[in-house]
This record gives sequence, C-alpha cells and structure tokens, in this order.
Amino acid sequence: MGEDIIIAEAFLEDGVKEARELIRRNNVKVIISRGATGALIKKNVEVPVVSIEITDFDVFLAIYESTAKHDSIGFFGYDYKKGHFNFDLFSRILNRKINYFYYKTDLELKKMLEKARDQGITMAIGTGACILAEAAKLGMEGRLVLSNRSSVMQAINTAKNICSALEKDDAQRELMKTLLNYSYEGIIVLDEDRRIILFNPKAEKLLDISAEEILSKKIQDVNLPNINRILEMGEPALQKIIEINKIKLLVNRANINVNSQKRGTVVTFQEISRIQELEKNIREELYKKGLTSSYCFEDIIGSSRLLKETIEMARKYSKTNSTVLIIGESGTGKELFANSIHAASSRGNGPFVAVNCAALPESLLESELFGYEEGAFTGAKKGGKIGLFELAHGGSLFLDEIGEMPLGLQAQILRVLQEKKVMRLGGNKLIPVDVRIIAATNMDLKKRIQEGKFRSDLFYRLNILTLKIPSLRERPEDIIPLAEHFIESFSNTYNKKVCSNLSKAVIEYLQSYNWPGNIRELKNLMEKCVVLTEKKELDINLIKNLITESNIFVDTTVRKKISINISTFEDMENQIIEQLNKIYDGNKAMLAKELGISRTTLWKKLKKKH
Repeated sequence: MGEDIIIAEAFLEDGVKEARELIRRNNVKVIISRGATGALIKKNVEVPVVSIEITDFDVFLAIYESTAKHDSIGFFGYDYKKGHFNFDLFSRILNRKINYFYYKTDLELKKMLEKARDQGITMAIGTGACILAEAAKLGMEGRLVLSNRSSVMQAINTAKNICSALEKDDAQRELMKTLLNYSYEGIIVLDEDRRIILFNPKAEKLLDISAEEILSKKIQDVNLPNINRILEMGEPALQKIIEINKIKLLVNRANINVNSQKRGTVVTFQEISRIQELEKNIREELYKKGLTSSYCFEDIIGSSRLLKETIEMARKYSKTNSTVLIIGESGTGKELFANSIHAASSRGNGPFVAVNCAALPESLLESELFGYEEGAFTGAKKGGKIGLFELAHGGSLFLDEIGEMPLGLQAQILRVLQEKKVMRLGGNKLIPVDVRIIAATNMDLKKRIQEGKFRSDLFYRLNILTLKIPSLRERPEDIIPLAEHFIESFSNTYNKKVCSNLSKAVIEYLQSYNWPGNIRELKNLMEKCVVLTEKKELDINLIKNLITESNIFVDTTVRKKISINISTFEDMENQIIEQLNKIYDGNKAMLAKELGISRTTLWKKLKKKH
C-alpha cells in the first residue's frame, strides 16, 4: 500500500508499554491494533487507536478449520467483544456446541483456560496471541483468529485518513496558537460550565495572572470582578470600558453557539491606549496620502507692512488651540494662511483637512463632514465611511466659505464644537474628536445673521480669534514680487523662457489696477501672459487686453476702492471719473457701467471736464 508502517509484536500490558514507547520515540500519531491488546492500548494512550475488525466470518473460519481435528472447541475473547459474535448460528451450522469464554485480565484468562481444559476442551481459539501461549502451558492446542486482508487494508486506510486529519488539525492548531499568542487582544475562552479553557499570553500580561494558575478553574473562582460583571450581562457585551490594575480596557463578550445551543463564551479585551496608538498610526497613513498642510508662513510672498502685521498675528494664533475665523475678499489667500497656522501649531504633525462648504450640496456635505454607517442611505458605501471630523482628529479642520453653509448643518457644527463628539449618519454612538477649527469666509457674517442665513451662536463660537487678510489693492507694494514669482513658476511649468523683470510701464499699470480678484486674479493673469506671449518680456498691451477681456465677465456690483481728496462735489466727481478711467484703461462702456450712468451722460461729463 506504499505506507511506511512500524510493526511491533506485543500483547496486553506489554502491548501498552510498547505503544507508549513508539509514541515517545517515533512520534507515532496513530496506532493500529486489534483484539484485547488493541482495547487495552486504546484505554491507556492518548493517540487514536484504529482497531482491525474481527468479523463473524473470521471467527467461523477458525472454528470450522479446527473441527477436522477437535470435537470440543472453546472460543476465548476479551470482555469488550462479549456478545459480538453469533455462536448460536455457528453451532447450528456445524451441528455442534461451541463453547465461549470472556476475560478481562491475564489472571481471568488463565482461570478460563483451566476451566475449559477440565471440561474436556482440547482446542482454544482466540483473537490474542496470549491465548496460544497460555493454552500450550495447559497442554491444549491453540489457534489464532486471523483478520482477513480486507479488514487490515480498511484499518490502514482509516489510520491514513486520521493522520491526514490530524496534520490538518495540527496546522490549524498552530495557526490558532500563533494568532492567539501574537494577538494584541487579551482572549479568555470559557466552556459551557464557565471553566477557563483558554487564556492567551496577552490576557496574562494585561490581567497579571498566569494561565497555569487559572486554566480549568471556573471564572467566578478567579479574582476578576470586572470581567465577571461583563459576563453577568444577559446580551453579548460590546465595547464596554472597564479598569483592571489601573489599566483601562475595552471589553467585548460573545457567546459560542453550536446548533443554536450555547457551548461557551469568549471575552476579548485590549488597552484603550493601544487602540489610540493604532488610531494614530492609521491617521499617519492617511496623512501620507495628502491630509497634510501644503504651505507655511515662509511661502507667503510680500514685504508690505500690512502683510507682515497680518503674518505676525497669524503666528501668535498658531500657538493656541482656539478657533480661528479668517475673513477677507475672494482670492486674498485665506487657505494659505489656514495651512500656515496649522503647520506652525502644536498640531502641525497631525492632519490638515479642508472642505469647501459652498461646493457641496447639503446632504453630501453632511455625510462628508460626519461620515456614515453602512446602510445609512441608498448608495451608502459598504462598511460605511469615516467623516472629515474623524479624519482631522488630532489636527485641524479648515471650513472654507463657511458663510454659505446651510443652516441645518450649522446647528450640527455648533454641537460638535461644544461637545467635541460626532455621530455618523445612521449611527447610534458618539465618537470623541480632538479637532481645531479654522474657518474662512469672504462674506459679512453679521449681515448674514441679520438676514437669518447664519446662526449668531455659531458666529460667536467661531469668532474667537479673527484674522483679516488684506486685499491686494491695500498692499500695492506686494503686487510686483507676486507677479515676478508667478512668471517664474509658470515659465518652468510650460518650459518657456519669459523674463520676470518687468518694464516700468508694466509695473505702473499693474500697480494702478484695482485687482478685484486679488492674488488669484493676478496669478491667473500671469499664467495667461506666459502661455500667450511669444516674447521674452511681457508686453503691456497683452496685459491690458487680457484684463479688459476678463472684466467683461466681472460682476461690477463688487465695488472697487479708490482714494480721492475732499473738495467740491464737482471736483470729487472729476477725481472719481479720472481714476476709474485709468482702471478701465479708457473703456467707456465699462466706466459708464461702473458709474451707473449712460454713455451719453458720461461723454457730457468728460467733455465738460476738459
């Protein structure tokens, strides 16, 4: 059969000794035996024992072949086979009485053989070799019942299957052992009588008890009152916090059910500090994917006094954990300052998560901010989704364009700021978050409050530290450094050699322009210039044409600021027309639209002025 089988000859108690030695010396996994010896081995060793079955036919054949020489035949069998063979049938077939005797020990066997001899029995038939030896001592002939080939092969195949199953079990056991030993969770498993049947190394460490001390003991007999309290709960306990040896643990308990019947209990627990550490590591992985600040104060270009004062105030704000409200016109660099405040703060190594409150519809913004559980709504992602508040834990959340946040969400944001906890959509538990809020708006929030579009309580919660970002026209000395920086940057991007040194005419024009779009408008203009120019230096006519072209689409309800000297009404009117005429580079249509008068009226005023 192609199997390497160790064969050993021994019977009864000697067979048991031999079996134990084979297990010890050869690491035998399965033993094949039969008869009385096999029965004794099965009782006294821990490895599986496969019995070679002795059939009625095997016994009958031995008896039949013995009838040719002997009239009086006795069968001797071990007690476990009592009643197994049909001797009444054998007697009827052979037309003679078949005597049978059963024994449990060597001494009983000897007595049975002596009794049989005294009854005139001359042939002793048995399943064990010991019967032949003892019968010979009493002058009786002995015959061994042989197992047929089929029974032996079946026993070997059964042993092979058991070995294969044991190997799989060993592999599974090693896998489970490794998982349990290297688990970061403490694990206690109880049987249905609440005896401790498993107590892994992490449980030993966390509870400061060795497994050797408590295995096989009932859990109530072990000094673990807080664990027992969890076990007394009727329903499975999920995420309960207990304290043992001054260590806070998060505990879970579940029943082990087999065929709907409770067969045991498993309790798992881990240090809350460990969970927090894992949370931190997960967040660090998320930071690597881009949830970090992109800029710092050193990236802010400009040397004007007003800009320097704003940066200095922002640096002071970065040293605190208070909420910052950044206000300023569109395009002034509010997000740049928000990034810089975060980067310079004690949270600088934490996440910086930004969201534009005006860019998303209310339902989507809500799920983005707070996250959701699986099945919270149609189309919800399997497994749910973590919200931006949770992603920003330990760092900063930048709420851009907060003035346009829907009123319903404003109430939820206020609650998070007050309680420092969030609840996911479809969830039923509050999740603690440690987040610094930096908000930004280009709107007049007090006016929005008066209009009923912004909550006053949220405004005062946000407006703890206020940072006003100056517009570009308030710091004209920063226009040229910014323009030169953008020219260099876009020249590299588009692989062009455009000189960043600007002509006097270009400088004067750029500084005289009002820049309603602030730095964003300047940046866009410089990119267009670099892309479109065929020269090494920027041409003033190209710049003028691009500005005029872009202003056709500008909403002129956004008022621009100019400075005039107080004088007569007529003189002040002339100053306004003259300055705006420069801004619009002589474009009368734009000038008339800005002044809110017809082109004919404008023409008359200009004619009168001259």
